[in-house]
Amino acid sequence: MKTVKFEKARSFLKGKGFAFALVLSLAAVGGSTYFAYDRALSKLGTTANQGNTNITETFADPDIPVVNEQFGVPKQNETKPAVTTEPAEKSIPGVYIPTSPTNVAALEREKAKEAARMFDNTPVYTVPVKGEISVPYSNGELVKSKTLGVWKTHDGVDIKAANGTAVNAFADGKVSKVYADPLWGVCVEIDHGDGLVSYYYGLDRNVPVNVGQAVLVGDVIALTGGTAEIEIAEEPHLHFAVKQDGAWIDPLSLLT
Repeated sequence: MKTVKFEKARSFLKGKGFAFALVLSLAAVGGSTYFAYDRALSKLGTTANQGNTNITETFADPDIPVVNEQFGVPKQNETKPAVTTEPAEKSIPGVYIPTSPTNVAALEREKAKEAARMFDNTPVYTVPVKGEISVPYSNGELVKSKTLGVWKTHDGVDIKAANGTAVNAFADGKVSKVYADPLWGVCVEIDHGDGLVSYYYGLDRNVPVNVGQAVLVGDVIALTGGTAEIEIAEEPHLHFAVKQDGAWIDPLSLLT
């Protein structure tokens, strides 16, 4: 029975052997090609990820900004903060000043004034004696002298004061002269610096200050004494005068 079936199969394949062999060859080539391709892909994926176990593949969400920071490398298209020239709000204690160019300028001027006051070297003046002005500064004009009976300039002010009245330094300075003059009696001169010099005439003969001594405004430098013969006909007084850069000026102009 088997012999019969084998013979039938051989009869069937007789003349068809070449076609059958071709089909088997094609099937073998296709199978080997598929397995080779699959093996190559697997190897490629293994090589690409080798040594970098942290690599992940994601699809970026277009609504989420991408952060790509590199230290020491400036960013491109980085948005810079807007530059403003508007000054910060400032205030003076107790006073609210809204920020504006005009107000800031006024504030700066006020601050400058405050700083100037802190370092202000402007002298402080005081009257040498308190009393009524009996003869004012004549500013170069001629006035009649009660003692001499002649017309002459009066280059200082006469301040009424009883003999023995304390005479105060007009401002800070240094005693430059102490002397007796035939007409003006006992005199003291004080140099206040910057070309300003004050003169005190008709003083008592006992003078408590010496040449070169520094005095402060208001210090007692002498007593009134009625020693000025050129003005002896007037009531007791202090003759007080001031020069600025060698020229007589009105002493009261510095006291008001």
